[in-house]
Amino acid sequence: MYKKGLKMLILMGSALSLTLSGCGSGGEVSNTGTKSDQTAKSTENVKLTFWDENPGPNRTPFYEELIKRFQAKNPNIQVEYVGIPASGAKQKYDVSIAANDTPDVAGINMVWLSDFVAKGAVQELDPYFKDWSDKDKIASNILEFDRGLTASKKLYYLPHTMFLDILWYRTDWVKEAGLKAPTTWDDFFTDVDKLTDIKNNRYGFSIRGGSGSINQLTSMIYAYSGITEYFTPDGKATVRDPKITEFLNKYVALYKKNTPVSDVTNSNKEMNATFDTGTTAIIQHNFGSYNDHVTNLGNSKFAGVIPPKAANGKRVVVPVANGLVMFKNSKHPQEAWKFLSFLMNAESQTYWNENIGQMPTNTDSLKSDYVKNTQHIQQAAEVLADKDTASLSLPTHLPDYTKITTQQLEPDFQKVLTGKMTVDEFVKGWATSMEKAKADYDAAMKK
Repeated sequence: MYKKGLKMLILMGSALSLTLSGCGSGGEVSNTGTKSDQTAKSTENVKLTFWDENPGPNRTPFYEELIKRFQAKNPNIQVEYVGIPASGAKQKYDVSIAANDTPDVAGINMVWLSDFVAKGAVQELDPYFKDWSDKDKIASNILEFDRGLTASKKLYYLPHTMFLDILWYRTDWVKEAGLKAPTTWDDFFTDVDKLTDIKNNRYGFSIRGGSGSINQLTSMIYAYSGITEYFTPDGKATVRDPKITEFLNKYVALYKKNTPVSDVTNSNKEMNATFDTGTTAIIQHNFGSYNDHVTNLGNSKFAGVIPPKAANGKRVVVPVANGLVMFKNSKHPQEAWKFLSFLMNAESQTYWNENIGQMPTNTDSLKSDYVKNTQHIQQAAEVLADKDTASLSLPTHLPDYTKITTQQLEPDFQKVLTGKMTVDEFVKGWATSMEKAKADYDAAMKK
């Protein structure tokens, strides 16, 4: 199962389907990022700026270490790390693009890519990638997926990590209550209810109602429904399906009854904190919070399960790849590529993913001891190898996708939680906006 799981991890993971600082100036050196170029040949000093769209203690130190390693091999290239707070990252990038003051290399949420490409802000990577000595180490399926993020099918984005959503749960609380781990949807709703003890400030679940809520909600509604496509063949949004409405009614009913009141505005940081401080028994997040939970709870008090199979027997997952882009405004594209490709190599990916608890995308890194010995990564490999597992591809290629999810659906979901909008109204608005975005996109592609 392990070998099969790793193979499917590579194949399925690709069907995924996320203070301004300007660039430095100076001359360019000629290099294509091959192994023979690991030590810079030019003595001319160059400064690059690297933006991290989701900084924090569980990421920043590891990027800083990788930058030190890169600079040790390339002493003429200095890399400035800039952390952009996740809550306002997209806006920061938009402002920098409008001002022509973008970084050289950056981490971005993949759902932003089509927007950045449409604005002409990011650099096509094919001319660099084709000469990279490690190009065959990145699975072709992942590259095919990356190309599908934009209409041109060109390569703009390289993911150095991927992950699945997961239900983290308190193993000690579940055992004490005589319950089962939430491996079925009945288990999930039963556990959430039975583990709630508001008088003692214990809640069965925490709903992410603030920034990023729709990404997680999408994973849950499709996992519950067993629906494997975002649109029907005739362009209708499958979020209209009665199974999704059924789940949302059950899910929204948990708010305040089984969850903290503050959930309505909580982003991932606050939601994870409720778990780590012993306030919440179960949360839905992703692999990225694993190491924080280990630090705060230890290995013995929690575990994770991929969201359960649906009633139709399908397990629908939404694999996500977080990756890197090079901006067109970079005055040092060769050096920028050298840094980007360094972050993509096996050694860097193993170090990065081991420390943030996620999956590598480099096939050599997938063979590392870290992958072999990490329970939730192995579980993911088994899930992805299951014939009943299907990957839902989000329509991130639609230029309006991010705008709809952040500017419409996030505030609308808060209205649903607080009783100011019905589930039916929420679903109708979701479907209508996505259908229009798809129709507009399809029409534009025919011109």
